[in-house]
Amino acid sequence: MKTPTGNVNAGRGLALDTLFALGVRVLGAGASLLMSLVLARSLGAAEAGYFLLAFTVITFLAGLSRLGLDSIVLRFTGAAMVDKDIRTIRQVLARSLLLAGCVSAVVAGLLTIFAYPLAEWVFGKPALAPVLEKMAPGLVGLALFTLVAMSLQGLRKIASSVFTLNIFASLLLVSGLFVLVLSTAQQAAIAYSCSAIATLFFGLALWWRGTSAQEIKHDSLSWKTMLEPAIPLWIVLVMGQLIQWSSQFIAGAYVEPEQIAQLAVAQRTALLTSFVLMAVNLVVAPRFAAMHKQGDMAGVQRIAITSTRLMLLAAAPLVAIMLIFPAKLMLLFGEDFVAGAHLLQILAIGQLINVATGSVGYLLMMTGHEKDMRNSLLLVAPCSVLLSFLLIPSYGATGAAFATALAIASQNLFAVYWVHKRLGFNTLAIWRR
Repeated sequence: MKTPTGNVNAGRGLALDTLFALGVRVLGAGASLLMSLVLARSLGAAEAGYFLLAFTVITFLAGLSRLGLDSIVLRFTGAAMVDKDIRTIRQVLARSLLLAGCVSAVVAGLLTIFAYPLAEWVFGKPALAPVLEKMAPGLVGLALFTLVAMSLQGLRKIASSVFTLNIFASLLLVSGLFVLVLSTAQQAAIAYSCSAIATLFFGLALWWRGTSAQEIKHDSLSWKTMLEPAIPLWIVLVMGQLIQWSSQFIAGAYVEPEQIAQLAVAQRTALLTSFVLMAVNLVVAPRFAAMHKQGDMAGVQRIAITSTRLMLLAAAPLVAIMLIFPAKLMLLFGEDFVAGAHLLQILAIGQLINVATGSVGYLLMMTGHEKDMRNSLLLVAPCSVLLSFLLIPSYGATGAAFATALAIASQNLFAVYWVHKRLGFNTLAIWRR
């Protein structure tokens, strides 16, 4: 049983780790924001709209291609770190890269073959097709470097994980836009594909360095044990991707590229709020897995509540700026983007609820309750898609922003319910000690 002093020290340790992760995530958010800024100013609203729509497509397809293995990698790596079981850590990532590599290569090939029918028949934008073709190789890189980043996160290599997942590819793309003076969506798509492949090798180098410690012999992890939770986690991932990006897909078929660019930029700017959540998740997710393995559910609750307080404290000023000065923020991307100021306000409210509920998704997935998360998303995601189809034809990008914000809030409130039911505490009750 932990003493009060032990609890205080654990809380301080969590706070220090979170501050470090937050600092690294600030760099990641800055890289993402810089990429959006340079894209918008280098390509203009219309070309940036084509690029960002294609990028949304490959982000979604890369998520499909990972088969739910990102959460598998994070959970098993975080649990294996309790015993320094390097063999299991290596097995999990190697198998995941093999499976996801094969699937993502097939998906990228199909995207290349069907780029023109997809662009013309689904989105009604033939000019999108060559952008999709040239970004297809980046789909493979994105799928695989995400898995490497998840393994680094499980290893508690926070800086390496964030650099692999959020920074390196963005900086390479920005460098290409500046150095090569790229001016079209097709050129930027080629640059992104090269950046994604390079990021994969960069991440693998960091991962190999982080797992070079002496291997401790343990029983080999069976494929069944590893993959049994993958299907519900894959469904969680797919439904989560639908909630996050389906409104942009549907808007792509109904609104002009300029409005798509405004929506995409507003959504990526609003996501700066959730980088606080992402930073905390970098620290707490592996701990949830490790504490659950050890049966320390009191520790899980303590970390969950403490981290939610930290997140709200850090996110509140960002949300206030987005709500009070949305036009000034959107002006950073160019005058063509100011008309999307109200989109930023709507999406920022959704992200605030996302942060206020805490790390509920990881709480469920790292403690073996991924099916509850799956069931929630199976309800929310189709409703989100239906709401987008109802709102976007009449209200355009505004309807898309509202559908996304409502879906993000709903998925997290459902997860709060399941955490309370399965784990016995409420992450919204941050006033409790």
